[in-house]
Amino acid sequence: MRKIFLLFVFLMTASTSYAASNEIVFNLGADPRTIDPALNNAVDGNDVITNIFEGLVRTGFNDMPEPACAESWEISPDGMTWTFHLRDGLKWSDGQPLTASHFRDGFLRALNPETGSPYAYYAFFVKNGEAYYNGKASAQDVGLSAPDDKTFVIALEYQNPLMLEYLAFSLFQPARMDIVNDNPRSWAAKPETLISNGAFRLEKWQHGEGGEIILVKNKEYWQADTVNVDRLRFVFISDENTALAAFRAGRIDYMTTIPSQMLPLLLKRGEAVSLPALGTAYCDFNVTRKPFDDVRVRRAFTLAIDRKIIVDKITLGGQKPAVGFVCDSVPGTTDAQDFRTEGGEFLPERADVKEARRLLAEAGYPDGKNFPHVTYKYNSNSGNKQMAEALQGMWKNVLGVEVELVNEEWKVFIETRNKKDYDIARDAWIMDFYDAGSLLETLTTTSPQNNTGYSNPKYDEAITNAAREMDRVKRINFMHEAEKYLMEDLPVAPIYFYTSAVMQSKRVTNIHRSPLGFVLFRGAEVR
Repeated sequence: MRKIFLLFVFLMTASTSYAASNEIVFNLGADPRTIDPALNNAVDGNDVITNIFEGLVRTGFNDMPEPACAESWEISPDGMTWTFHLRDGLKWSDGQPLTASHFRDGFLRALNPETGSPYAYYAFFVKNGEAYYNGKASAQDVGLSAPDDKTFVIALEYQNPLMLEYLAFSLFQPARMDIVNDNPRSWAAKPETLISNGAFRLEKWQHGEGGEIILVKNKEYWQADTVNVDRLRFVFISDENTALAAFRAGRIDYMTTIPSQMLPLLLKRGEAVSLPALGTAYCDFNVTRKPFDDVRVRRAFTLAIDRKIIVDKITLGGQKPAVGFVCDSVPGTTDAQDFRTEGGEFLPERADVKEARRLLAEAGYPDGKNFPHVTYKYNSNSGNKQMAEALQGMWKNVLGVEVELVNEEWKVFIETRNKKDYDIARDAWIMDFYDAGSLLETLTTTSPQNNTGYSNPKYDEAITNAAREMDRVKRINFMHEAEKYLMEDLPVAPIYFYTSAVMQSKRVTNIHRSPLGFVLFRGAEVR
C-alpha cells in the first residue's frame, strides 16, 4: 500500500508539461547521504556532484580526461611538478570569481584529517599530502600553491601514472572555504550554501523516499551556452517496479533502477539497453568477528555461492560470474588482453559443494552444526532482496547454516557497514578509473573504504608499489600480486561483474552514462 501511495504522490506532483519546462527527470534511486565532494563515496552522490561541480579537468563524453577549468598545463622535466593555467572569467554559481586559491583550498580540505574524507588517500600523490593527513606536516608543507589567481601548482610526492584521471575525479573540486567553514558538515545540504561551479546548481533538496533533488542551469558556468537543459529533477524511488510504472507513465525520462525479472523482456523489446560498466558486486565478511575471522569459514561461504545461477536467474542483465575480484575490461599489462584474463580464475562459476562443506567441517562446524547466529545485511530494494534470499538459500542448502536477512534504509546501511556492525553485508564497487587499483585500493589496511577489517601487510605493500610505479607492466603485475593475496584471504566474496541497463525516454537525447558509473547531463537535450 505504501508503494502505491508514493507512486500516486509522485505522479500527481510531477510536471505535466516537460516541453514547457525543458527539464529531464532521472530516477536517482536513493536519497544521497551527501553531495559534498570531499565526503561522498557513493554512486548516487557522484551523479549529483559531477553535474554541479567541475575540476581542473573533467571526464569527457569519450570517458577520457579533458581540459575543464584549466585550459592548459605543463609538466616539469622530472615529472614532479604540474602547473595548471585556469581559463579567463571562471565564476562560482553566485557570481563570485573562481581562482586558483579555491583549488588549493579544495585539495587541502580533502587531505585535512578533520574533514574525514573517505577518498583522502587518492590525494597522497601530492607532496606531504599523506604526512599532512597523518598529522606529521602542516598545511603550508603540502605541495599545493597558487602563485596568482590563474595559476595552480601541484608538487608531487611521487609520480602518479593516472594523474589526469585522478584530477577528473569528483574529490578534486575547488572549495569556497568562506562558506564551508561556517557549516563544515551541512553546507552541501542547502541550496543557499551549496555554491558550485559546474553546468548546474542546486535549487531544492527534498529528502526521503519519494523526494527529489532539483538542479537548474548554472548561468555562470564557463560553457553555459552549450548547456541545453534548464532543469534536472533527480527523484528518489528505490522500488524498481514503482520506478518502471512512473517511467511508463511518462514521469521519468531516464533510469537505471530496473526490475531484474522484467529486464530480459525489456532488453528484447528495446525498451531497455545494456551498457558497459566496470564494477563488481560482492559480499563483505566482518573479519573482526567470529566466525568470519577464520579464512576457512569465509572460503566455505564463498564457494557455496553459485554465481552462474545468480546471473542466469536473479540479475538477468548480462552480468558475468565473478571468478576474481577485478572485473572484465580493465586494462592489463598490454592491449592484447585485460587484467582479468591475465589474472585467471580464482573462483568457480558454480558452487563447489564438496570443498565448501569440507572447509566448514575443518573449521569446526560439520554440516553447519553449532554454527553461531549470523546475519546478512543489505540496503532496501527488491533486487537486493532477491539476491539476499538466493544467498541465504545457497548457504542453507550447501552448508546447513541459517543466515538471518536484515534490510536497512540506504543511509542507515552505509553507517552500519562503516561501523562494521554486521557479520556479512552486501557491497559493490564501480571503478573510479580504468585501473585495477581503483578497486584493489579499497581493501588496504588504512583505506576508509575497507569495511571488512581486513589487514595484510603483503597486500598493502603490493598496492603501495603499484601506486608509485610508472612502468605499466610492473605496475599491473604488482596489482596481480595483490589480487592473489586477496583471493587467498577472501575478506570479500565476489559474486558477479556488472553491466548497466538503462531506460531512456525518446523525448531526451545525448545523456551520457559512463562505464565508471556516473551520468552526465551537460550535453543532454529535450527533443
